[in-house]
Amino acid sequence: MNIHVIEQLNNFVKLPDDKWESGGWSIDESKAEKLIGGEIYFHKKRTEPSFFGGSIIDCRVDQSPECQGKVVFTFQYDGNCRNVHTDKYGWSKKIKIISHE
Repeated sequence: MNIHVIEQLNNFVKLPDDKWESGGWSIDESKAEKLIGGEIYFHKKRTEPSFFGGSIIDCRVDQSPECQGKVVFTFQYDGNCRNVHTDKYGWSKKIKIISHE
């Protein structure tokens, strides 16, 4: 499964080895875990191509007071996840999950 998200604040944390974290996503933890191994695409708007993304390698539930209970994804940057379009259907708030089943 892959996920497209609207990220307008550039809320990314750079980790070693070209890995990144992005968080504060309102998604069920069990669904987030199923996304591990898939791709994450970040868009400024639903109608614009992705500007950043990569392969999801982990996720965790944030325990900080400002984002408590929201999911943080860890991903390995992949240039192939830039300039990817998705259609306008299937979005729920700022998230669109695409299942390959």
